[in-house]
Amino acid sequence: MLYSTLIVAMSLQLQAEVKDHLGSPTLFVGGKPRVPMIFFGFAGDMGPQPVQIGPEWRELHVTFRVPEDNPDHFGVQFRVGGGPPGTVWVDDVRVYPGAWREEVDPGENRLKQGGFEGSLEDVSAAWILFQRADQGADVSYALDTTEKTEGNQSLRIDIRGGGGNPMHAHFFQTGMTARKGEVYTYALKMRSAEPRYVDFFALHQGEPYRIYSSADNTPYTDQVKLAAAAGVHIHSFGIPMPWPRPGEAADFSGVDAAVDMTLDADPEALLLPRFGMGPPEWWHEEHPGNRMVFSDGREEYFCVASEAWRADFPEHLAALVRHCEDKYRDHMLGYHPCGQHTGEWFYERSWEPVVSDFSPAMRDGFRAWLREHYGSDERLREWWRDPAAEIDAAEIPTADELTHGTFGLFRDPATERRIIDYFEFKQLAMEEPLEEMARVIKAETNRRKLTVFFYGYIFDMHGIPMGPQHSGHLAMSRLLECPDVDILVSPISYLDRELGGAGMFMSAVDSVRAAGKLWLNEDDTRTYLTPADSGFGRVDTPQGTLWVHQRNFAQLVPRRLACWYMDLGGIGWLNGADIWGNIGHLRDLYEAEQDRPAQWTPEVVVIVDESAPWFTGAGRELHSPLVYEMRSQLFRMGMPFEIRLMSDLVAGRVPKAKGYIFLNAFHVDAHELGAIVRATYGAAAIWFYGAGLLDDGPAREVRAGWDMPNCGYTTGLPMIRGANQPGRITPVTGEPYGTDLVLDPLLAVREQEGVEVLGRYADGSAGAALEETQQGLRAYIGAVHCPASLLRAILVRARVHVWCDSDDVVLTDGSFLGVSATHAGEKTLHLPEPSTVTDLLTGEVLATDASSLTLTLTLGETRLLRVAE
Repeated sequence: MLYSTLIVAMSLQLQAEVKDHLGSPTLFVGGKPRVPMIFFGFAGDMGPQPVQIGPEWRELHVTFRVPEDNPDHFGVQFRVGGGPPGTVWVDDVRVYPGAWREEVDPGENRLKQGGFEGSLEDVSAAWILFQRADQGADVSYALDTTEKTEGNQSLRIDIRGGGGNPMHAHFFQTGMTARKGEVYTYALKMRSAEPRYVDFFALHQGEPYRIYSSADNTPYTDQVKLAAAAGVHIHSFGIPMPWPRPGEAADFSGVDAAVDMTLDADPEALLLPRFGMGPPEWWHEEHPGNRMVFSDGREEYFCVASEAWRADFPEHLAALVRHCEDKYRDHMLGYHPCGQHTGEWFYERSWEPVVSDFSPAMRDGFRAWLREHYGSDERLREWWRDPAAEIDAAEIPTADELTHGTFGLFRDPATERRIIDYFEFKQLAMEEPLEEMARVIKAETNRRKLTVFFYGYIFDMHGIPMGPQHSGHLAMSRLLECPDVDILVSPISYLDRELGGAGMFMSAVDSVRAAGKLWLNEDDTRTYLTPADSGFGRVDTPQGTLWVHQRNFAQLVPRRLACWYMDLGGIGWLNGADIWGNIGHLRDLYEAEQDRPAQWTPEVVVIVDESAPWFTGAGRELHSPLVYEMRSQLFRMGMPFEIRLMSDLVAGRVPKAKGYIFLNAFHVDAHELGAIVRATYGAAAIWFYGAGLLDDGPAREVRAGWDMPNCGYTTGLPMIRGANQPGRITPVTGEPYGTDLVLDPLLAVREQEGVEVLGRYADGSAGAALEETQQGLRAYIGAVHCPASLLRAILVRARVHVWCDSDDVVLTDGSFLGVSATHAGEKTLHLPEPSTVTDLLTGEVLATDASSLTLTLTLGETRLLRVAE
């Protein structure tokens, strides 16, 4: 191999770790700090390529080299699911040895009924239609003598429903034989009555499924080479996870193919592979009762609380790590186990309006947790206020109980402790296996390699239909305590990521930093090289793509975070020299910043409570605008801010700030209240709807106009119960804000001397107010959403420095300064001290001895600057 000489030069015991460097958790490789910028793609067998077809016949073809001996399971697929209703025709399907040729001897075709010239029974015997009716697929086929490219007829596919994914309706043929190293071409002709995307590929049809890649350069290898040329030598990619039956040998050929492909493209590569941890189908057949059970009756996927799965996966994970370490040790940077929804460790079907998990395995896990948590039936009965409760007879609450609370939008901690307990357990059931996976990897690598996990999407899980308490992602505070976990990952939020958006975090990233872990952003920007219908903030120009990458980079540098740039579609989203030229320049900037002591000490801290959703009813109406959507305004305040978990504040781990913003402090017990009062003393504290509503006692159903003591203790303002009404507030000046969600119970501020009313509910009661108290400035916003300008105005009164007051995105540690335009026009940057400002990308000095700087920016334009006194 091309990399064999490099192995000799590298240490035989390559070590990768995350440890402090000049004030921030930093990636170290071989004892030296390393810029944590990574390329992520799909190596070879990890993704079909979508192709658009239309009314005209189009020939599609791929030439590939078979990476394995494949007796009897060499096959092909073409997939038509995932799109609108319509009709597709297919003809002249061929598999033949060698590269693609226009003229092919019919005798070379390895397929049966490749021209669909037999009877419908003959075609049906050769080709199998797979469709997922449970996912909305409804497809049938027939032979068509009026539409054809050769012979007498073609295959007509009538699509009444395409399901949600290309795989939900596809045809395949298998039974052929191929040997490792042989080159073949798979070609077919297709047309569609309407424009649509389809895909096609050759593969090992059956366990372990494996798609065969191009024989020459692929989008993946092209991008590996471009990344390497830009100085990015860390690569992440998918590999299969062998899970053989007892007594059978594991097949690591798919693993080797992906790794070898990467190393051939970049001999200096450091590897961070991703792989699934779900068991194969045969395992479920031998372990009934371990699939998830949903409220609509479906049983599928695997239950994360399953003791059988938890007992079995360490053996297979250890075998995979041993294989990689034995064969590729000096290139292995770490390991990234994945599972559940899209591999990201939140419960399957979380983006559907269904509830999970009612399986026997989940019930048994709940009982085991109750036994550990309470220790005895007597203590369980005391907390559940149920004299008949027994740990060994405990059942998972019903879907209705898990959906609806008994105290308006909330739950009564006294009477609904069983439901609250289940929500707590549901998070731990997801989190605990990750700790075990990390322990296995550390043990197999002698603690010399990294462990990486998707987890902690606290903000974006507030946007799922049934509420964040159903996600499994609300135990990050515990995962951060695990000494075997190094890196947590999420995509950049899919909300507000377009050109002119904010490019927000999904998590409380500063709690991750404070725990000594490295946070990694997955930058899967839909670049100008993606299909036009890629959605999720697609950027349609080269310049816009560079600006979005620069904006997202500005999120990383002040905190010294990590990032991988992702070709999620597997078709070359980043396959451009201009894109990697920009990333390479950014990498050089990061390397220079890495040698500077971290100065990330914002004057504002945003606090989010991962346990608060346990105390609410299900649904997104409360959670989405308050936590998920509210970030867009926080990132437009014109001032940098930390994002911390409430547990950090209560534990005294949050540095003193000038202002604190509490998003969802619904439940505050006596211990938490004391910690909050101490932490915020002398600073500004801004509270949103529901702050301090609940403690561990019974929920207080008081009349309108009566005092709400715990709310008052928490917010520092005189709080009263108001008449339930929509949560819209009309400010003293400006446009109304909030939502039409009826707030039950509604909380208002009692008007008395010292209270300044900022806005009112429809009935005239004070929905937003502030007061200068002995503890500091205290403000209550009794809505679940508000504009950035309101927060900025309150924080200015606490003497927080505003860098920009035009609702644009500003990221700065006081020296590095990134600004990205959410709208076109002039942007005035206010500098704390007279300073020299230099453009980091061009080297141009923009101002000297300046207290402010005005830039004229177009929509989405990003500038990266150095501010020096």
